[in-house]
Amino acid sequence: MVFIYAAVVALWFQTTDTPNPNIWIEINEVWMQTAGGPRQLTSDNIPKRLPLLSPDGKRLIYVVDQPSPDVRREPDREVVFEIDTDGKTLRKIIPKGYVPNRFDRLDWIDERRIGAVTCGHANCSYWIVDADTGETLKTIQGGFDFVWSHNGRWVARKTIAESEKGGELDVLLINDDSIYPPSDNEDLKAFRTPPLHLLPHAHVFGPFAWSPHDVWLGFTDSQSADDAYVVLVSPSGVILREKLAMPLKYDTAVEWTDDAHFELKTSVRPLQFVVNGSQVQQQ
Repeated sequence: MVFIYAAVVALWFQTTDTPNPNIWIEINEVWMQTAGGPRQLTSDNIPKRLPLLSPDGKRLIYVVDQPSPDVRREPDREVVFEIDTDGKTLRKIIPKGYVPNRFDRLDWIDERRIGAVTCGHANCSYWIVDADTGETLKTIQGGFDFVWSHNGRWVARKTIAESEKGGELDVLLINDDSIYPPSDNEDLKAFRTPPLHLLPHAHVFGPFAWSPHDVWLGFTDSQSADDAYVVLVSPSGVILREKLAMPLKYDTAVEWTDDAHFELKTSVRPLQFVVNGSQVQQQ
């Protein structure tokens, strides 16, 4: 019985990028697939979005942009509803501060924290909320592509900065610390393959991917159409980097096998790598 329950929870758990097919919105209401068939969890006819099941499978959250069909939404009043799997409302969460746009994404960071993202033309804002009280714990202003480590201790995000040589470049932050690329040119010289002259927009990062036990955050760094690197960064700020023999699409993702092995899937063939001490080596 325990095994069956764990398997069902694993099936139900989802991320924003992989919506759970067992949780859906139909005619404004939240539905859930159960062992006995589909179950309707809400019945207020208010439009809802982004239903998301908690990691333990006991709670759901969703967004309401307009709390009442007869009341126009105020710009700073996005509401996150939290319910249990019987449809009972546990709390209404109104994130603290000004919310200029509709939430684009909800996250269960862990069992105790919920994340909510809204993005404008040039930047995003991220609210971290206590799932048990509804209290806003922190608001992160600025950045894109918020990606949490598996243990919920670190969040990686990308910002756009002005280059000292003109133009723009992508910058990686882990929590609130700017990690990569190093801003000091002397630090850049420490790399085994120093970067070329920065282009109008250089250091274009691919998707962020944490290794299974959060030892490394991996991503690609394209400095031009012909010069690409794979970069590994530890939460403590250690940086490993290796130049690639071929150009990559900017959205090529690092796919981890374990904390020391990963691959990049190219149009030609997969490129496999191993972390060997302080170096990244292609196999």
